[in-house]
Amino acid sequence: MIDFNDVRDAPEPSKEAKRDEIRAELLARLDSVLFTLYPAGKKRKGIFRIGDVLGSPGDSLEVVLEGEKAGLWTDRATGQGGDIFDLIALRIAVNAAIDFERVLDEAASILGRAPSTSPKKAKVATDELGPATAKWDYLDASGRLIAVVSRYDPPGGKKEFRPWDARRRRMSPPEPRPLYNQPGIAAAGERRAG
Repeated sequence: MIDFNDVRDAPEPSKEAKRDEIRAELLARLDSVLFTLYPAGKKRKGIFRIGDVLGSPGDSLEVVLEGEKAGLWTDRATGQGGDIFDLIALRIAVNAAIDFERVLDEAASILGRAPSTSPKKAKVATDELGPATAKWDYLDASGRLIAVVSRYDPPGGKKEFRPWDARRRRMSPPEPRPLYNQPGIAAAGERRAG
């Protein structure tokens, strides 16, 4: 007979293991991550382009989307560059070398994971529902962001979902309502046809 009361909690992964796990997931979902950070960005020939780290229109900042350099970026106007963590740090205006834990928490949030910091240190949302507890990116078949649905679990209340339309840039469901995981559906169709 198994007594589940004797099961001990698994040890927390090391900071390096956590960093490597989050980096791998960021790179696996790089298109989605970049369109979440920069909805106005453009994707051309394996490169994601935006004006600057603030998301201004333009083509100066380039992020490699494929190969062994995936996630590396360069801003031709400023000469800045780095990896995906450096880009996230600049986007949230923190120094990655000093406050890397906050960068990891932001990356986890982009991926729809719960932050690792304690609730008192967590960034407090201005919405009356509190911070989002989960997030789902709806992408078209080519990997472009269509919508984001966030889940909220307010204390003492029922769970609520809030859709954000990426094309119209407002809190409302897109019309027509998209299917979830269109890139996966398209890939499954390609595998079946092949």
